[in-house]
Amino acid sequence: MLAKIKGPLVIGNVISSGFVAFLISWFFAGGGIGDANSFAPEFFLILLMWAIGVLWIWKVFAKSKLENTSNFKIIINNLLIWGTIPIGFIFSYFFI
Repeated sequence: MLAKIKGPLVIGNVISSGFVAFLISWFFAGGGIGDANSFAPEFFLILLMWAIGVLWIWKVFAKSKLENTSNFKIIINNLLIWGTIPIGFIFSYFFI
């Protein structure tokens, strides 16, 4: 039963975190709240860091079948994908 949930859980997490990463990077690249006249493309580095996290997760799960992966490993990897968004946010501040 749990093996059937693992695939949609990982794919749904990748899609939802990608959507949130895109919305956050688009918001900050567009100037945020107070500055509507500037465009800061360095905030799209959030998407780059997210993509690196997704590729890393894909590499981890490509080695073994998803059905054989422990629930703990799936939860940790899903949390790491969400963790790449703040890491990308911090990384993008180095270029401002």
